[in-house]
Amino acid sequence: MKKHTTKLLNILAVLGLTHLVVFYTAMAQTSGGEPLNYHPDGPFWLALQCFLAQWITYRSYKHLVKGQLISINAIAQVYFSSAALFIALNSSLVLGLEWTIGIEYLDIRHIALTIILSVLLHLLLGGTLLAALLFNEVRQQQLAHIQTQNQLANSQISALQQQLDPHFLFNNLNVLSVLIQQDPDEADDFLDAFCSLYRYMLEAHKNRLISLEKELEFADSYLHLLAKRFPKAFTFELALTLDPKQVQLVPGALQLALENIVKHNQASQAQPVRITITNQGERLLVTNDLRPKSHTTHPDSLNLGLNNLNERCTMLVNQSISIEKTAETFSLSLPLVDLAVSC
Repeated sequence: MKKHTTKLLNILAVLGLTHLVVFYTAMAQTSGGEPLNYHPDGPFWLALQCFLAQWITYRSYKHLVKGQLISINAIAQVYFSSAALFIALNSSLVLGLEWTIGIEYLDIRHIALTIILSVLLHLLLGGTLLAALLFNEVRQQQLAHIQTQNQLANSQISALQQQLDPHFLFNNLNVLSVLIQQDPDEADDFLDAFCSLYRYMLEAHKNRLISLEKELEFADSYLHLLAKRFPKAFTFELALTLDPKQVQLVPGALQLALENIVKHNQASQAQPVRITITNQGERLLVTNDLRPKSHTTHPDSLNLGLNNLNERCTMLVNQSISIEKTAETFSLSLPLVDLAVSC
């Protein structure tokens, strides 16, 4: 429908232009007091020449440029080749028709004026059409490039998310293994809760962003599981100055922050690790007491997980995470996105 509308508008514009040109020419050639020497068929013949200029330019463009990378040489080649073909063909047709029906005396001056008119028609109609075609081609190439980039980014994000799922799985299976030996009934409850959480993670990772409210619900359930394995070893405090329903973040960001705290810090009932979640403007701040373990089974896993999270944040919200570490605390700052902006 859009293509047909464009063609109709082009026809109307050409007809309107040719009527104006013929009318202006008639007025310029009419002296005061004389009747207006306006030829009703003039716009028709002039319009045919305009459409011929556009058709030749379009065919030259299709043959030389369409679907290829735009370059100055290609544009010049289209313009000058179509101009030469149109000027030669149009001038020959006009002069041949006039000579055949004998309505004009073909002298050098008239031939030169006919050629000049052909040059101007191609410059106006062919040049305008070529500019429109090039603009559309550039836009199509830009859209194709953006689509390719988006597909690449989605593939990268999917790969990064798939790295997180096993990370969450294996950590909690280790917890479950210990519980099975210590308390089978408690292990059964833990397994039920863990399955519910893991289903949530699988669903959440299908989304590009998720509400902070949902992530906090996950955090509460996750800390509830931790309490079964490490009674009173972790305390949790939430102090937000924004509505968690109105902001979003990268799925699994809070999960990764909590997992890193548990994995890389010593915690006990005597010396619990305090976890605080606050916000600074539109940044979520996850802070914990820093009590690093003397050794860890996976010494590089902290950097791997945070690098993974940083890449996803950069791709999805064009912002990176930030870390602030002191002798006593470790703080992870995560970017938040206002729900109205993301929509």
